[in-house]
Amino acid sequence: MDLLTTLAIRPGDCVAVVGAGGKTALCWRLSQALVTHSARVIFTTTTKIWQPASGAFDLLHIGPMADFAPALDASATWRAACLASEIEGTPDPTPAREAGMPTIQTKLIGFAPDAICELKAATTRERPVSILVEADGARNLRIKAPGDGEPVIPPCADVVCVLANLDAIGQPLDARVAHRVEHIAQLTQTPAGSIITPALVIALLAHPIGGLKGIPPGAARVAVLTQRDGRAPHPAASQIMAALRARGFDRAATITPRAPQPVLLPN
Repeated sequence: MDLLTTLAIRPGDCVAVVGAGGKTALCWRLSQALVTHSARVIFTTTTKIWQPASGAFDLLHIGPMADFAPALDASATWRAACLASEIEGTPDPTPAREAGMPTIQTKLIGFAPDAICELKAATTRERPVSILVEADGARNLRIKAPGDGEPVIPPCADVVCVLANLDAIGQPLDARVAHRVEHIAQLTQTPAGSIITPALVIALLAHPIGGLKGIPPGAARVAVLTQRDGRAPHPAASQIMAALRARGFDRAATITPRAPQPVLLPN
């Protein structure tokens, strides 16, 4: 099954991607899939992202959202665009090799959630534009618990993908694997340093102030379990997916974002 069908994403949707373990890689694969389906797509953030490398998108816009408005005209020729408000610090053209997308080591600052909703409102039914929003940060770790003010999901999101990396299972619950270790320990009632289990992943993602935090009413809740090895799903993947569907998620899938065929276990 293809990635868009698996995650129930349609052209014109606003998709927020949160959690840990492959957000940028998932956004990249979704942007490629949407373009293949003849949809225009915008990649942006409510937090910070690495700047895409030259050629990754047809259009890179850095500046006020209002200045991008003319590009939404139906006659515009671009198919994939990346939007950010400004560059953070000094630009660095060195490739960022772990991003899961062709990027350079220059950080881009995104937009407020309301600005993204204004962008969505400005798109047309005649030529819908999908909006992919990286709406969380995880310091390149495998699992996370949201802190105060996180995640930063636009209220107009149609789909929210909540990520966790199954490669965390079997590892100690510490700062080498997890972002906000003490908060994860509190939410899952698991001591820091304990071995991460499938039950911990389920408890973390299904917690109302864990993986389910901040999802707008009416948005589809999609649990996306990621892993680096694309040969076979993690042995616990089916168990975790079933538990998450029973505990608040509309869909669940296991994927390996960097593989040619990313879907390992569909919903």
